[in-house]
Amino acid sequence: MSWRVYASSVIGSSHRQNNLPCQDAFCYRNLGERLVAVVCDGAGSAVYGEQGAALVSRELVEGLAKFTAAPDENQLTTLVESVRDTILLQAQERELSAGDFACTVVAVWLGESASVMLHIGDGVAALSIDANEYLSLPENGEYANQTWFLTSHDWREHLRISQFVGRATQLVMMSDGVQPFALNRSGDALFAPFIAPVMNYLRQIPEKQGSEALRITLDDPRTWAITGDDKTLLIALRNEE
Repeated sequence: MSWRVYASSVIGSSHRQNNLPCQDAFCYRNLGERLVAVVCDGAGSAVYGEQGAALVSRELVEGLAKFTAAPDENQLTTLVESVRDTILLQAQERELSAGDFACTVVAVWLGESASVMLHIGDGVAALSIDANEYLSLPENGEYANQTWFLTSHDWREHLRISQFVGRATQLVMMSDGVQPFALNRSGDALFAPFIAPVMNYLRQIPEKQGSEALRITLDDPRTWAITGDDKTLLIALRNEE
């Protein structure tokens, strides 16, 4: 495989205290020269946000994995709409509202010489191509805790698609629970004092061990004072040897 992927989701301290489930979910497929990955965060106000996040991440990864070349904007919009329809159908069958499954979406398709990121709501994706770092940043509204979801009626207006040419070598994806300590104070770049040591450590160890290390890091009690939110972090490194 050309990629090594390390990922973990942990339940936030506030959810743990209130006996609530982790509403974050991630999914990825390592396809040799291609990698597809998705991180979703179920809305705190959504009764079944964790189910929406799990379903959307799984369905979106399966759809992205079918593209053998970088998908264009129309193909991606059609795919996202199809996944959204799956959520709406499930809500209808269970006599629930679509908002009961609301979640944000951060997704990537990485190929040998092209990459695509798509984004609805908060969360972050950071992609390294050559010596450059490209970020897809959170979209929040008038208030810091306001964002948009796949189930929102105006989801199309908030679907952001970014396309890149070049060979991606590193990927960082996170839910908004990781943002307070993984982004810089301005919130527009990765926070090197946190990310750099993590990267250096992961480069030396296998995926299973690295994912467990991420879990321990995210669940460190010191993070509870920073945020009580669920936390998901996915890091992918291309094997260059």
